[in-house]
Parts: sequence; C-alpha cells; structure tokens
Amino acid sequence: MKALVGAIAICIALSPTVVQAQQNAGATASGQSLEDLDRSIRLDPKNAVAFNERGQLHLRMGQPDRAVADFDAVVSLLPASETARHNRGMAYLFLGDFPKAIADFDEALRIDPNRADTYQNRGVAHVRTGALDKAIADFNEAILRKPTANSYNSRGSAHAMKGDFARAIADYDRALLIEPKRAESFQSRGSTRIEMGEVDAGIADLGEAIRFDDKQPAYYDMRGVAYLRKRDYASALADFKRALELDPTRIDSLRNLGVAQAETGEAKLAVASFDKVLAINPKDDKALSARGFVLHRLGEFERAYADLDAALSLNPDNADAYNNRAEAYRRDGKLKEAFADLESALKLDPKHRNARHNRGIVLFDLGRYDEAITDFDTAITMKQADEETYYGRAAIFVKKNDLAQALSDLEQALRINPAFYKAIDLRTEIKGQVK
Repeated sequence: MKALVGAIAICIALSPTVVQAQQNAGATASGQSLEDLDRSIRLDPKNAVAFNERGQLHLRMGQPDRAVADFDAVVSLLPASETARHNRGMAYLFLGDFPKAIADFDEALRIDPNRADTYQNRGVAHVRTGALDKAIADFNEAILRKPTANSYNSRGSAHAMKGDFARAIADYDRALLIEPKRAESFQSRGSTRIEMGEVDAGIADLGEAIRFDDKQPAYYDMRGVAYLRKRDYASALADFKRALELDPTRIDSLRNLGVAQAETGEAKLAVASFDKVLAINPKDDKALSARGFVLHRLGEFERAYADLDAALSLNPDNADAYNNRAEAYRRDGKLKEAFADLESALKLDPKHRNARHNRGIVLFDLGRYDEAITDFDTAITMKQADEETYYGRAAIFVKKNDLAQALSDLEQALRINPAFYKAIDLRTEIKGQVK
C-alpha cells in the first residue's frame, strides 16, 4: 500500500511590472518617500498624482488595503482614468478580492481596450477564480499586444491546469526564448513535466530554476517532491532541509520533510515534523492524515485513527486522507472499510495513482482478480508505476495460472528495482514450477 505523496504546484506569475515594483519598495520612481506624499496630500487633498503614487508605494510595501484607499481617491478624482482602475484592480488582486479586481480591470479595458498589462493581470485574476478559459483568452490578448516571457508563462500555466500539457510546454519554451535565464519559467516547465510523468526532465528544469534563483524555498520543495517520486530520499531530504533553512516555518516543506523521513524509516522524526506543522496550523488536514499514517506504522492505533478521522472531518475532499486511512484499515484486516475509502479517494481524484494501486491490492485480497488487474493496468498507464505495481499484477497472473505474463511483470519489476526481494522470490518459485 502507498500513502504520503507530496504535491507539485503549478504556479502562475503576476505582471512583471508588479514583481519589479515589489522589489523596489521605499520610494517612488521620482524619489519621493511616503512622508513626502503624505505632505503633498495634506497640502492638496485633490492631488490625484500624489494619491496614485502613494497607492503604488503602499503596494510595493505590501499594504494593498491602504493602496485600495488611495486608488479609491484617484478613481473619485479621475473617473475616466484607465490607469486608476487598473491600479486599484492590482490592489484588489493582491488583497485576494478577485471579483473586485476583475470589475476594475473590465472598466480599465472599456476605457482603453489595448492595455496589454491589464489583460495580463485580469487573466491572473481569472486563474485565481478557476475561470481558466477566460484567463487564456486574456493572456492571448496580452501576447497579441505585447508578448513577454511572463505572459507566455502565465498562459502555459493555465494550459497546464487544464491538463493541456503540450500547449503548456510550448508556451514555457517561448517564455525561455525571450528570457533564457527566467527562473519562474524553468520552475513552471519543470513542475508541468513532473505532472506529465517526465520526472527526470522536471528535476533538470527545477535545477535550472534554482541555478538562476537559489533563494526560493518553493523551488527546493518542488524538486524534493520529485526526488521522492524517484525514491531518491537523500536528495529529497537535502532539498526539504534547504527549503527550511530559507523559511523555517514553511508548512509544505515541513510536511514533505516528514514524508521523506517516514519513507526512510525515521518514523519518530517524521511524527516530530508533522507535530511542527500542526503547532503552526492545528487544522492542517494533510499533516494530520500523514501523521495518522505514520502513527499506525508505530503501532499507536488509537492516535492514528483519531488523526485520520480528524483530517477527513476538517476536509472531506482530501483524497490523500481517504487513501491513508484505507492503508490503516487494510493492515487491520478491514477490507470493506479500506475499499470504501479508496472508492471515495478515486471519486474525488480519478487520477490518484496511489489510490488506484491500493484499490488493486484490496481487490486482490478480496479475490476480485479481474477488477484488480484493471486497477493495476490503469496505474501503470499513469507513467508512475513502480515495482510493487508490477509485482501486484504478477501475483494475480499467478492466481490465474498465466505464468508467462507473471514472469514478464516480475522482470519489469526487477528492472525498476533489481533488489526487490519479493519479486525475486516469486520469480524463483514460478521458474521452479515451470521446470
């Protein structure tokens, strides 16, 4: 059975002008400080320029709520200004009020239908609301007017979120032609390649992202998860630890460190890592689910089920939690309960590779061999099959007396992991029968 799988994030980048602005907080382009602008506004409460510059400065200082108040004044003083609407839309975007951001971007584009940066940022807002087709349409308009690495990268990420990986990769490639050292584009292409099952290529891209920007903990975290998929636990642990050096309270990295520790047999260290996550956020359902899984391994069954049940109470849509609880049920011989949880996991996420594999094991234990083979077949087509998947299917072929197919699957399992003792033993047993 399999559990505790980390997730790769596909990221959308904001407008490059905004990113640049965030890196130059403290004064306006003309050199005016916040105190200078405060003084200008006190002397002339109708100074729209001063309100606009102070709003931009508040954005750069990470104070979007104050920026909104300043841009409100600009909109009131200059209702026909597309810039005022655009800037207030940016402030709403940073606040996370996406409907208001979109409304302001709509009005800005009504006044000036040719602003590429407004299409770009409205596209980002549409992504945040899940309106991916509208986002792609906006990125198309931005690219038509002013093609940038950021606009191609954003459109690529929207395509990736829709599962259109070929178009996503093509857009990331275009972004990197424009800016060959753009870390964000390497990160986006890398995470998408990993989603496609091209783990080695994804790791290479994330390595390039880190080469060009080695201060982003998310990049290390993503690459660490990719190493987990390859079962390169030493590299995964190193990446998670580096991410935590950069940001000691980064929850994703703490959680994933716990996963890597669990996979290397350091169960108590894993529990300690999940404890740290839950000290920061007691309602982190992913950490509860993972800790429950590890506690069951440690024989702390009551605590394990308490964590697993709590995770699902907090988030009934957590497919990983259903998968992890199914592992506990199966180990306790509760096959019907395990099967029900795996059904729930796959209903929530039909592409959940581990739940598909695990349901195959439970179906095998229930004697439903043909259904089990179907699940293993599906897991294999997901390009993330490992030796256990082939071994599981081989065991069914043995039950069905198809020894040639069983041997074929065992050979495949041993190509993946030549030291996989269960496959070696079963192959020896079959060959003994054939003789």
